[in-house]
Amino acid sequence: MVPSSIVSIKSKEINMDFRFVHATTSYEKEMAHHLLLSRGLMIDDHVTETINLYVLDECIGTISYDDNVIKMIAVKENHEKENLTGVLLQYVMRLFEVKGIGKYFLFTPLQNAIIFQNLGLKLISQTEHIALFENAWHPIDQTLEKLASSISFFGTKRAGIVMNCNPITLGHLYLIETCAKENDDVIIFLVETNRSVFPFDIRFRLVKEATKHMKNVHILPSTPYIISPATFPTYFLKEVSEASDMFIQLDLTIFKEHFFKVFKLTSRYVGTEPLDLSTAHYNEAMKKIFGSSLHVIERLERNQAVISASKVRELMKNHAYDELKKWVPEATYQFLLSSEGKALFLWWIRFF
Repeated sequence: MVPSSIVSIKSKEINMDFRFVHATTSYEKEMAHHLLLSRGLMIDDHVTETINLYVLDECIGTISYDDNVIKMIAVKENHEKENLTGVLLQYVMRLFEVKGIGKYFLFTPLQNAIIFQNLGLKLISQTEHIALFENAWHPIDQTLEKLASSISFFGTKRAGIVMNCNPITLGHLYLIETCAKENDDVIIFLVETNRSVFPFDIRFRLVKEATKHMKNVHILPSTPYIISPATFPTYFLKEVSEASDMFIQLDLTIFKEHFFKVFKLTSRYVGTEPLDLSTAHYNEAMKKIFGSSLHVIERLERNQAVISASKVRELMKNHAYDELKKWVPEATYQFLLSSEGKALFLWWIRFF
């Protein structure tokens, strides 16, 4: 049975019952897609749940969310003046309250941004195409200021590096060491989203161990504001598309407007990317948005091959432990040889 709930809504135009239907069937999902397309909105299949709003047998509104990110909100054109966007949003907010989700975000096309500003959400950043909002609980600058206050800085020349380190390689280490030599402080924003082979806590531990000889290197979680389902949901799909272009612009705009400001960064560092098309695309966008504050460092090579985390995972899969040692720091190598490391990798191979 399709879960649904009834709510009575009164407005100047109408006074009747509306029904929320959780889209668990292909029919309900098609109804949502049809409404989105009719309003010229983009369809994203990466959702936790979609909820449709009905009056009698007519679907007049839809809303979706992916974890704590609300998106794909549409109301039928002839019902636009009935504040149904607010009704849809309030319904999902109640769902989040039941689920214990205190922090949430909302994507919307730029032309609809004013609607959500009027509903009390806080704008994080916007581009020429999309806007990202959040609720008032622990807003972005408050979150970043708390992290910044945990660092004892050595000087004013500060660089930021955003890394996934899945796992950390000698290539990553070379980029960090180069950056550390050229700056008073280096802040590594380690991607916190757990959609990689190596979970965040393990990646953080290995990066910390591998960089402990550099006293001016500080490692922080990236927060939900860098390469996350909220800012860049297509990143882990490794695709280059119109949608990924929009999310790249948003992700980098957030970094420029908020991270540079709060951490008083003077530059961002990145390595060249000759292998991965989507990452190379991201790097090109950085050049346009950051300009002269972006420093691009040539990638480290071994035997005329670029050192990459994907190559390390391939060597691990083939049990090429002697060769593996040439590609990773000692901390990574010891972990990969450990029972914990082998069990993690075996699990990944088996299920993915």
